[in-house]
Amino acid sequence: MRTRSLLLYFLIAAFVTIADQVSKSLIQIFLYEGDKISVIGDLLYFRLIYNAGGAMGTSIGPSWVYLILTVVALVIIIRYLIMTPEAGWHIKTALAMILGGAVGNLIDRVIYGKVIDFIDMDFPDIPFLYIRRWFTYNVADAAITIGLFVFVIGVLFKKKDKYAPIEDQQSSEILEEDGDGSYT
Repeated sequence: MRTRSLLLYFLIAAFVTIADQVSKSLIQIFLYEGDKISVIGDLLYFRLIYNAGGAMGTSIGPSWVYLILTVVALVIIIRYLIMTPEAGWHIKTALAMILGGAVGNLIDRVIYGKVIDFIDMDFPDIPFLYIRRWFTYNVADAAITIGLFVFVIGVLFKKKDKYAPIEDQQSSEILEEDGDGSYT
């Protein structure tokens, strides 16, 4: 059962990676760098860009830094998926989405030295952050973002196990005398 469960999460990760890579391949066929196609007016464009930095345009160093950070994150996520069978399905599904997205972007970094982004969506401006139009992203970035959101919500609102270990239950009970000198 455990192997079947793990297989499901790795299949989710594989689906995300494949969807990401197929969408990026199609965009590269139909668009040149910088070109854009309106999908829904000014709200949604497909615009091909190559991002040598990190998420949301961050720049903490050359591409190899992101490559190393991604590999470290992948090792941690895979280890967590394998070593923590008690984690809930929502946590593991979130991690599988993050894993699939990270692999998708890692493939880009290995092949191109940068990540292919193409979803250009307009959200309300955030002037104090100097955001006038949202960052261009891809399927992998969307999966990572949704996965992180679900993961954080899952961790913050994780229910306590109603079946506490016997030692904990006994230590919290008040011992009562049976009448024959023994306590229960």
